[in-house]
Amino acid sequence: MTGRDCARGLAVLAAAPLLGVVPLVGAAGGAQADGPGPSGHGGHHGGKGKGQKGDHGHKGKGKGKGKGQGRPAPHAKPVKHKKKARSVRLHTSGPGRTVLPGRTYDWPFAVTAKGPARTGRAVFRATLPKALEFVSGRRDCAVSGWTVECDLGAVRPGETVAGMIRAKVARRARPDEALRMPATVTWRGVRDAEDFPVARVARTADLVMVKTAPATARSGAPISYELKVRNRGPATAEDVFVHASGPVRLLTGNAACIPETRGFVCGVGSLRPGETRTLRLKVLPAGNVRSGKVLAYRSRVTSSTTDLNPGNDSATVRTRITAKKSTPKKGAPKKSPVKKGHAAQAGGKKHAPKRPHAGTPQSKRAGAK
Repeated sequence: MTGRDCARGLAVLAAAPLLGVVPLVGAAGGAQADGPGPSGHGGHHGGKGKGQKGDHGHKGKGKGKGKGQGRPAPHAKPVKHKKKARSVRLHTSGPGRTVLPGRTYDWPFAVTAKGPARTGRAVFRATLPKALEFVSGRRDCAVSGWTVECDLGAVRPGETVAGMIRAKVARRARPDEALRMPATVTWRGVRDAEDFPVARVARTADLVMVKTAPATARSGAPISYELKVRNRGPATAEDVFVHASGPVRLLTGNAACIPETRGFVCGVGSLRPGETRTLRLKVLPAGNVRSGKVLAYRSRVTSSTTDLNPGNDSATVRTRITAKKSTPKKGAPKKSPVKKGHAAQAGGKKHAPKRPHAGTPQSKRAGAK
């Protein structure tokens, strides 16, 4: 420190009591006060971030708030755990792609509950199409109109409850009609919906066989048969065939017939609902069908279309075989017809001649003798 600087310092210390200013002693032993310095610039201020230029034009670093200093470390926000939302899931199944009129089928379903650990009541509902008739249901099911409601009871979270609807396909159901059944389930205020798989009404028919034959036929003579095939519907019967079985041989017919192992088969084609086809056949019994025997001749009708009533698809007729008609041999004399009176006299008792009455020429000659 130079002498000038020392003198300046002593002067300041001497004037300090008079001015009421507390002298500040710097790191170098010099006194510094707050406020503008000799050059008109502010001095060093503690508590501020970056120091300003001092007397020598250098920036000083303050002990106050700087970068990364003086501020408390930010606290991490607590992570809020979201509550698991409750939900319910409906699963449905069906009897298959096609169903038959008049038959009864099952439509199963299952309900799965998810959510917080709390039990709730579950209710299942389904709407039946008009072609289905409600029969019964599992899990306390009842029907009102076309709506089926099943009370599944209390269901715990994570639990799966199974149920089922049993319904009958109406006989009036149209062929190829689509059976759609929407369904819903509710559990603790949440809801899920899912339709049952679509099932279609199968194409069906009701074929009826009627067969007629003579009651008797002579041995070795052909026999004529008449077969009538009728389709009662409701759909068209496709690929219709008539199968005939028996110890006979086909002679003629008005259909395309081919022989089988025991009999023959005749193609009919397709029959629309209400249509009737008539087949007329002439057959010859086998040689072992002799007189006195009864010939049983059975026929049945088949189709690629499902028949709802197979009990009337066949018919059996019986014909008694009689002896052949006798014919006279060539050259043999014909017997003359015999009158009843002569036959009676020839084979009966001989009657005595009647006595002549009195007065007749015969009686007079008898008396003369």
